[in-house]
Amino acid sequence: MRLFAGPWGELRVFADEALPPTVAGIAEVPARFGGRFRPALLRFPLRRAWPEVPYVAVWPNEGTLPDLAEDAVEAPDDLAGVVLAELLRHKCFVCDARFEVLHFEVAIPVLGCNLARHRIVSGCPACGSDFARSRIDGLALLQLS
Repeated sequence: MRLFAGPWGELRVFADEALPPTVAGIAEVPARFGGRFRPALLRFPLRRAWPEVPYVAVWPNEGTLPDLAEDAVEAPDDLAGVVLAELLRHKCFVCDARFEVLHFEVAIPVLGCNLARHRIVSGCPACGSDFARSRIDGLALLQLS
């Protein structure tokens, strides 16, 4: 686990160690979506008494995942291009295909406006309908059986 801190708060990003119960729901994200998707907990700086909020920290395709060991030496670009995402389930409005979706958090761009560095999956891969009809989009998605 690696702790990143900034004016936006504290972000704990997990490698392959045991996870606290608050991120149990996203523990399998790296195995299902890939190594650049990591379970994380975010704590805002003004509310230390508030619980940490689970997110998925997503590094860009061309980015390099930093060393997530607790004693790793911090480099200034370790969080370059990273966005926070939530694991959701969506259904295509056209064909009813169901997906597990990593949806980028746009309401609170804690780490900056980094979406331009990511490829957004838009539209339903099952039926080919665009986003306007399917309402499917995200940083990554997997079809559920």
